[in-house]
Amino acid sequence: MELTGCRDAEDLGEDEMERFAELYSVPLRINYASRSRLLASGLFSVYQVAVLMDYREMAGDVLSLEELASLDGFGHGAAAALRPFISLDSAALPGRSSAPSGIVGNRLTLKSGIRNVSDRAEPQGTYSMKYRVTAGEAFEGGLSLRSAYGEGHFPPEKFSFFTAFYLRRYPGKIVVGDYSLRFGQGLALWSGFSMGGFSSPASFSRRPSGISPYNSYSGEGAFRGVAADFGIQDFNVSAFVSGLGIREMMEGKEDFSRDVMCGANAGWYGMSGQLSVTGYAVLRPAVPEMGADRGGVVEGAGPVSFQSACCSADARFSVRGTDIFSEAAFDFTGRSLASLAGFRTPVSDALKLAAMARYYPASYSSGYAGAARSGSRCSNEYGAAFALSWTAGEWVAVCGRTGFGSSEKRFQGSFSADAMYSPEPRYRVDTSSVQVKLLLSGSLRISPVFSLSFRLSERYRTYGRPFRTDARLDFGASLPSWNCNVRVNVLHCESLSWLSYAEGGYRADRLSVWIRAGTFMVDNWDDRIYAYERDAPGNFNSPAYYGRGYWLALTSSVRLSRSVRLYLRGLFQDYPWLRPGEPVRKPPKVEMKLQLSLDLDFIRGKKRHSSPMPWR
Repeated sequence: MELTGCRDAEDLGEDEMERFAELYSVPLRINYASRSRLLASGLFSVYQVAVLMDYREMAGDVLSLEELASLDGFGHGAAAALRPFISLDSAALPGRSSAPSGIVGNRLTLKSGIRNVSDRAEPQGTYSMKYRVTAGEAFEGGLSLRSAYGEGHFPPEKFSFFTAFYLRRYPGKIVVGDYSLRFGQGLALWSGFSMGGFSSPASFSRRPSGISPYNSYSGEGAFRGVAADFGIQDFNVSAFVSGLGIREMMEGKEDFSRDVMCGANAGWYGMSGQLSVTGYAVLRPAVPEMGADRGGVVEGAGPVSFQSACCSADARFSVRGTDIFSEAAFDFTGRSLASLAGFRTPVSDALKLAAMARYYPASYSSGYAGAARSGSRCSNEYGAAFALSWTAGEWVAVCGRTGFGSSEKRFQGSFSADAMYSPEPRYRVDTSSVQVKLLLSGSLRISPVFSLSFRLSERYRTYGRPFRTDARLDFGASLPSWNCNVRVNVLHCESLSWLSYAEGGYRADRLSVWIRAGTFMVDNWDDRIYAYERDAPGNFNSPAYYGRGYWLALTSSVRLSRSVRLYLRGLFQDYPWLRPGEPVRKPPKVEMKLQLSLDLDFIRGKKRHSSPMPWR
């Protein structure tokens, strides 16, 4: 949540969840990683990467999380959030930097599932596979495929792949296959997951990763083609070419786009700031149309026609701990200019503040944009947002944790407010509209074992259902190997709805078992409640609960050997109570999932048996 700026797991996208799951399974080795690898991970801001690279060159490897927290731009909170996703492996003496590693890593994940709904004649099946190989810091490749419920078993419904070559002499990389493009604040280009809403100061500004390999089961939200970036001293240049219909064509679909997207980014990245320019154009090659009246030729058609084009300039500076960011983009198709600007500042060690203003005219084409926003698109939205977060009380040691990050402040809270005005009609209304969102959340560490957290949000708008109130309360207890959590969620929009569940689990190195039982009453679709479900790593499971019923879920994992782990998930969901006006109750659902993960690392052809990191 800290790294993405999301307020809840339900706000994360599928590709983001898979990316963090992979980083958790195979942490990024920050003492070996090149500048390109650090940026492509999406874990660090450009400023943090510059500080880390400079520190490694001047003082050697980072050997502890306390040392990382002391670097400018990090701090205790950032280091604690990065802890599960980075490795501090080092082969150098103190004060020196590690040389590139020759480790060859192979990771294979196989998944299968079966689902049965009682009103269907036959159960439905699904399967997926993901493979990833790395050769030190020089090469990595990946392949993933998936066939969803109700789809044919072969060929798979979706697949994605990539190969990435990382350069050492001149920092940079070349990616062939699927990749993400994330530049600036996302006003021109930000593919894949893009969070909407302003939940905390961390959600106001983006962490641009530039060109990064993409390896998600869904295969959505990425580009397929060739991309490369190169860095010389403080300057970096990126270029890319993508066929927008290649994915559909390779999946055997008859209707696919023949458009080609090409673009580039050039930027300067200093210790205290960055400046960059991004531009892209979508081109459509002329395709002869066959017909008696045309004679096989499109009259007046040139070899290439422009479909859309956009150019943006962004800047970010850090002044005494205060981050100031802005971006302006011009859409040549709609001939309109969009812009945003904001700042984040630590008022004190216990208080952080952020604010942002944005101007997204209705004529601005936001097909590839992903900047911070209140609605679903960076278009037809003029808005301003404000947020603050704070901590209070003494540090409390959390039961079951050791080392860095094992203590939490007694109280942590955040408040955000966002106002948005849409001058043009939207959301099926014929006039302009206004929307205001308020969010208050916090957590209280009662004792080393018990914790309490809450979230209260209110939304008002001048269209549709004007008010939407959402209140949630979580009570948790944690012991070294045992955990439990109880949640109560009440929501009112069209009518009153609620959801509650209790979850308990046991976690050890070789075995973990989690059981969740819950019930819900949601009579209207506008009142639906989302609840993130525990699942095997790399799976995104945040269903919307609608109807009147209950569910029981079991999730477990067994480590069969050092390199093999097996995951099992079972679900039973039933709707025994009818909603008002519902003639027949919904049928129950039964689902079983099985996942096998293989993790093999080699050094010069020999298997590596590395011990777990001390902080893990």
